[in-house]
Amino acid sequence: MRRVSLIPIVVSLSFSLSTTRSWADNVVKGSQVEIVVNYGNRDLTRLHDLEDELDAAAKAAEAGQLDGDEVALDGSRASIYMTARHVALLVKTVGPILKAHEFSRDAHIIQSD
Repeated sequence: MRRVSLIPIVVSLSFSLSTTRSWADNVVKGSQVEIVVNYGNRDLTRLHDLEDELDAAAKAAEAGQLDGDEVALDGSRASIYMTARHVALLVKTVGPILKAHEFSRDAHIIQSD
């Protein structure tokens, strides 16, 4: 019975995997920032419009990017998650945008590492 060695196959496969660009190459590395708003609506259109504004401003300032959201089932509260390269710059950048929307004027910004 002939034996086949899998070592060359595994080595070549692991080398090709380690040199291939990944979707994660474009992910911003940094601190997680949570923006909590009292939303008060099950229609998420205004929330998604706000998220688009926040994401565009954060990217333009090279301060971070949108990472997602969570919304209470009744729409009462929403958390917007952003990844910050520079937390202070991100907060400074998104502050005026949050103040411009009635439902996000009293938003709480929470940083977690």
